[in-house]
Amino acid sequence: MKLTVLDEVASTNEVVKSALREGKAEGLVVRARRQNGGYGRQGRPWDSPEGGLYMSLLLRPDVAGSGLSTLSLVVGLAVQRALAAMAAPACEDGIQLKWPNDIVYLPAADTPADEYRKLCGISLEACGGGVCIGIGINVFRPEIDVPACGRNVPAYMADLMRASESTPERPLTVAEATAQLEGPALAARREEVITDIQREVLARIFVSYGRWRELGFMPSVGSYEGASFLNGREVGIQDAVGDTTVEGVVQGIDERGRLLVRSDSGLVPVASGEAHVIVRP
Repeated sequence: MKLTVLDEVASTNEVVKSALREGKAEGLVVRARRQNGGYGRQGRPWDSPEGGLYMSLLLRPDVAGSGLSTLSLVVGLAVQRALAAMAAPACEDGIQLKWPNDIVYLPAADTPADEYRKLCGISLEACGGGVCIGIGINVFRPEIDVPACGRNVPAYMADLMRASESTPERPLTVAEATAQLEGPALAARREEVITDIQREVLARIFVSYGRWRELGFMPSVGSYEGASFLNGREVGIQDAVGDTTVEGVVQGIDERGRLLVRSDSGLVPVASGEAHVIVRP
């Protein structure tokens, strides 16, 4: 693995795609402290102020196109496991996968399903005979907190992690502990936390990637379903232009990574689209 860390860039995805076109080898990771042109799935803008983890990976899997579609789910599962492992025990179960590869946080079991918070977005783009994996994780709340609504409301890892200074008598999150710092000490602590998350995420991705190349996606189906936010929930699937193509209750995923939705007409395997949770009054 070769890691490059930049202070600011338009998009780490564009840096990695340029490297793919130049024939660079697998294993390049580009991270930026800020992006001024970041984007996620389907080219949607991804706000990237300082305090988040923004990185892209260059991979060259020797897998046929039909198998390649499951790589984004494998990466999503690896990231979900990494973030859950770093969260405080009380928050761990709330960090879940929203098909195909978003990581969301549901504060409590009795929280309405449509009130989840987005913790991480992942994109996958084929380019130059390889793949660019883009990952954006909300770590620290930005200094200027832009109001968001609906499914764009963010969650932040620093609010979900227990600080090293925490004690049973005085529990502290990472966000609360860093709020007591200022100047160089604050900047250093934030960078330390983001780097720790980066290491955990990359370690799990590369292990999962190697396993996927050797065994395919099938061994990961059960683990993915175990972390799935959508299982058992009623959803509407929208295509790229916003039209609803199917509604029903999610039953799981199959070995090709398709979402299985039980509609009035039967079990429908969904290969692409955006799943929106339906909450009935």
